Amino acid sequence: MSTPHTFRPRYLTPPRAVLLIALLIATTARAAGTPVSVPVYLEYPLMRQLLVSQLFNTPDGTREILNDPTGCRRIVLSNPRVGAHEENVEIIASYKAQLGVEVFGSCKILLNREGDIAYLGEPVILPGAKSVKLEPRTTWITDSEGDRIASGPLWDAAVVRLVEFFGGFVLNMGPYTDSLAGFLPEVLPNLDTAQLQATINSLAISDIQVTAPSLNIAIAFEVETPAEKPESAAPLTPEELAQAEAQWQMMDALLVGAVKRYAAATELKSLHSALLDILVDSRYRLRDALTEPADRSGDAVRNWFIESWHKLNPVVREIALQQQGQEQLLWMSTLTASDALYALNQLGSTIGLEISTEGLRRLARMINAEQVDELLRYSDEVDPQLQELLREDIDNAIPDLSSWHLNFSFFASAHAAAPWEDLEQWLPAKKRLNAYVRSIEKLLESSADKAQQQQKLDQTYRDLYGKLVLATAWQESCWRQYVVINKRIEPLRSSTGDIGLMQVNETVWRGFYDLQKLRWDINYNGAAGSEILLNYLVRYALKRGEHKHSGGTANLARASYSAYNGGPGQVSRYRSAKVAAYYKKIDTLFWDKYQQVDAGKADNVAQCLGADLAGA
Repeated sequence: MSTPHTFRPRYLTPPRAVLLIALLIATTARAAGTPVSVPVYLEYPLMRQLLVSQLFNTPDGTREILNDPTGCRRIVLSNPRVGAHEENVEIIASYKAQLGVEVFGSCKILLNREGDIAYLGEPVILPGAKSVKLEPRTTWITDSEGDRIASGPLWDAAVVRLVEFFGGFVLNMGPYTDSLAGFLPEVLPNLDTAQLQATINSLAISDIQVTAPSLNIAIAFEVETPAEKPESAAPLTPEELAQAEAQWQMMDALLVGAVKRYAAATELKSLHSALLDILVDSRYRLRDALTEPADRSGDAVRNWFIESWHKLNPVVREIALQQQGQEQLLWMSTLTASDALYALNQLGSTIGLEISTEGLRRLARMINAEQVDELLRYSDEVDPQLQELLREDIDNAIPDLSSWHLNFSFFASAHAAAPWEDLEQWLPAKKRLNAYVRSIEKLLESSADKAQQQQKLDQTYRDLYGKLVLATAWQESCWRQYVVINKRIEPLRSSTGDIGLMQVNETVWRGFYDLQKLRWDINYNGAAGSEILLNYLVRYALKRGEHKHSGGTANLARASYSAYNGGPGQVSRYRSAKVAAYYKKIDTLFWDKYQQVDAGKADNVAQCLGADLAGA
């Protein structure tokens, strides 16, 4: 969503203003509660499409505003453009004019001219507060040289017709208010029937403002505070926990489905990158939200979902402007619904905001009514479209990780090892710790080398990247893929769902990577983590010039790790003075390990495995 503006009301002149005020007073009387304002931004390209669909809906996109029966007088408009002019909306159209007189049954042409006409209209709210029209303020005509025409036969013939023609343009906000009327009951379940109806009845346009990029219209409504219900302090039952898990999974699936849908609707790579950034960053925040104890309020997950949509809105709005006709309006309805969620969420817990399953289904229908079930389907499967988004900004694609397989060739073997024996070889047993460390180092170096060769990473940064991979694996897992739990070999897993050698988070990277292989294939895990680090190095640390800050080139490693640990929005976390002490400690620990790797002391990783290989 764009940055909110301070709206100023535009009222109709009496007597219509009196009627509108009476309607608003009556509405307010029905729904005396907390006011909520939802901004709708009508960018001028969208307004142009609405104008064309209403007034220029002919096969050739032209309209005659004058064509008398004799054929001697004709004015044709074409190519309308819409923009802002100070506090008014400006419509400019090209014209071709032919003016003549009939003499003895034939037409004598007196004037042939072409140029531009302009209509300035002040947006005002119509009775019922569900639509807006442009009240005429001034009109002008120019010739082909751009000189203004303020009198004469062309002026006399055109000016009144222009005012009538463009004065008939109406912006119907009914689809937006109707969309909210259907959506609000699904997210305000604590309101009774009368309260819900009062809220729906209160939906109305309240304010209008003309800005350079868009006409901003505020849709207002009022919500009564529901009666407080005693909150149970009892722990969630297993059934409630399962329901909470299903809810956040459906939310995550909908965000993924929306990103894929919107990415497919544009060819602009910059917008693909923006969508990917928002999705990955939202996944990190979901990971953090899920670490909080689950309770009946569901605040952490709900806030994550609403904030994610809030960040997604500006990108979706830009893609929507590339669509044609009614498709734009459907997209804008989705944005209006998500903006309403954001506005309600700002009011705090007393409003009783919840996002029900049916509310999610309604959002899904707004995105794509034909694929609701698919948009809400949560799956651990690898998603080729997500993989493509991840690798799109890299000049040469990273090899398909799904084809990588277990490879234990670092250890010589006289016979074909059984799977259990292979897994045991990747456990850091003290009696062969030296060989284990050497093997992991070779594996990580191989993963980094393959990734940077495919990327064709600049030679300047290859050594840094290789050390970054080693230090990250040290920080994340102490170079371990597996641990022994109750005499069983299991993948190393953190409380937040990070898995294996590179501690690739399953919540964040669901769909991008094969979760089973992340757990049980050390080569695959190393390759995935290396690819993610390369992505952060190239698309974030280098692109944002982290090496230009105090600390120089080494900052690239620190920035890449901060993003690896905290998400794309945390690239500069390592140098921030305001970062929380917990994250400051994490970045400091990583930096210490990177410096040791840089000094040729990667063997020191063995110390966290219970041994010292110095001099071995």
